[in-house]
Amino acid sequence: MCSTSETIPAWEQKIRDMALSDPGLEISVNSLEAVENAHFAALIYKKYDPVPDNVRVQLISIHIVTVQNVETATRTCIDTIQGFKNEKPNRDVWGRAISEACWTAKQSFSDRFDNASDQAVETITALPPTQHEGAAALFSYGMGIVRKVTNQASDGILDIDTKELLAENWNKLTEVDNDVKAGCSAARDALNSMF
Repeated sequence: MCSTSETIPAWEQKIRDMALSDPGLEISVNSLEAVENAHFAALIYKKYDPVPDNVRVQLISIHIVTVQNVETATRTCIDTIQGFKNEKPNRDVWGRAISEACWTAKQSFSDRFDNASDQAVETITALPPTQHEGAAALFSYGMGIVRKVTNQASDGILDIDTKELLAENWNKLTEVDNDVKAGCSAARDALNSMF
């Protein structure tokens, strides 16, 4: 990506770091009202030049696409696993297929985070330098919201127990599906409140 002699701007490094770490932002369906009523402008623009509205929309849209990716990848994983409902239980076949479906979903999450970071850096780089930090702060704040729902989905699919499915207990799968849908909906609402 860059040679050792290149210096990555601090705002860009912050975005790239956000794609790799969990900032621990707590958001849930229960905390959605608090997020919707938050004063993002004061938080984001207090010490930075304002980000143009069209760029703000573009950066937030990157996050909304990421949330859609989380929902789609999780749904694909769950659909793959549910495909075993009408088959005779087979630990070896099911175990491999479930592991692969979960790995594929997690890889999709990771790939999308990398892509989102690249898109944000490209968008922010096109701005005047005085707007870089403010745009990066906006994007990073949204990344925290997205990271939370991504972790929820990732943890949920990893909690799917092949033994339970072999015993024809599909409740956990339904629970994960419902939790991820609710989390994605809350994340979209929180992101949309940033417009």
